[in-house]
Amino acid sequence: MKEFFKNKIFIEEIPLRFFGMQLGTRMTIIRLKNNKLFLHSPTKLNSKLIEQIDNLGKVAFIIAPNKLHHLFLNSYVKQYPKAIFYATPALVKKRKDIHFNENLQDQPNKEWSDELDQMIFKGCAFMEEIFFFHKSSKTLIVTDFIQSMHPHHNFFERIVGRIGGVYNNPSPPRDLRFMLYLDRKKTRQSVQRVNKWDFDKIIIAHGKLITKNAKDVFNNAFKSF
Repeated sequence: MKEFFKNKIFIEEIPLRFFGMQLGTRMTIIRLKNNKLFLHSPTKLNSKLIEQIDNLGKVAFIIAPNKLHHLFLNSYVKQYPKAIFYATPALVKKRKDIHFNENLQDQPNKEWSDELDQMIFKGCAFMEEIFFFHKSSKTLIVTDFIQSMHPHHNFFERIVGRIGGVYNNPSPPRDLRFMLYLDRKKTRQSVQRVNKWDFDKIIIAHGKLITKNAKDVFNNAFKSF
């Protein structure tokens, strides 16, 4: 686990293969003012991670921000039964084996609204995703709608990254971009809404963290809309 911002935001990164490619994935842990923990897109639990998490505070909220980020949720249900589990409506339908307490909405829950804002990024018929904005750190938190691949990937992965338009270019993968084009109006409205947030950093689940020129990176990723 690494500290990302001033004892308030921490990240946990693990390897993760998707269709044979090593994309990796990342969990974001936010320590709220009341020492409750907000876990976004949980990664695989192990004894070391449990100890690290428990040392930060009390796990209160566990967030599955879209219908694809659910692989490790069952272990969190067992480890943190008193936590409140949130998911998108599509994931609630997909994972009927998991009891989700609440659906994620187009506005922040009152439990964290002082510190986090949120919205549903609309425009993709395949999947809606919840974007979050951590106010004090000026950090945008995105899961799959911005991805990137880099020189450390193997040759095959770099080729796929170039085909997908994300090699050294944080942006929606080409297949996701195509689906966003199908409803450009909603996509444009979502982009405009994100731009109202005053962020200077972006945490993404797959790819390098964006810690410089974050607004420019975001707008370059969605400039075609």
